[in-house]
Amino acid sequence: MNEIIVNENDLVEGLLRGKQAKYIVTKETDKIDTYNHFCTLFKFNDHIDYETPADTSDKYTYNDVNNWHMPEQYRQLNITDYILNLCPKENTDRCIAELDEFKQRGMLPMLKFLVYMVATLKDNNILWGVGRGSSVSSYILYLIGVHKIDSIKYNLDYKEFLR
Repeated sequence: MNEIIVNENDLVEGLLRGKQAKYIVTKETDKIDTYNHFCTLFKFNDHIDYETPADTSDKYTYNDVNNWHMPEQYRQLNITDYILNLCPKENTDRCIAELDEFKQRGMLPMLKFLVYMVATLKDNNILWGVGRGSSVSSYILYLIGVHKIDSIKYNLDYKEFLR
């Protein structure tokens, strides 16, 4: 069984939008416990069963690339070299600092997937938005093509995205 960790805010938002959740894997449980308490109090049968994995690293969300649907060429991509080749020389320090942050969080496999996703969107003439939320503060995501906002031009701190 593939396990997906859900954070409490995403779970609450999903429930408010009418999504069903009977069993989840999560690191956080306070809001779920509160939700289950009120279900008991008001005699609702909508309790949520959850499991908190012993290993709560981000391997559940980022590092299990073998279960991601993408061609082998993207799995084998040297993402650091790929990004640095896209980066103008004057912005190399920014790219290296941002790559270090992605690496510390175990998110380099996610960057590989985003390269694949953007290539697939382009190959199929699918349009996507200009950018949204804190992701526009990432210069690397701009270079990959995830969004169209040059965070260096607008002096946006990548730490807004990677907090």
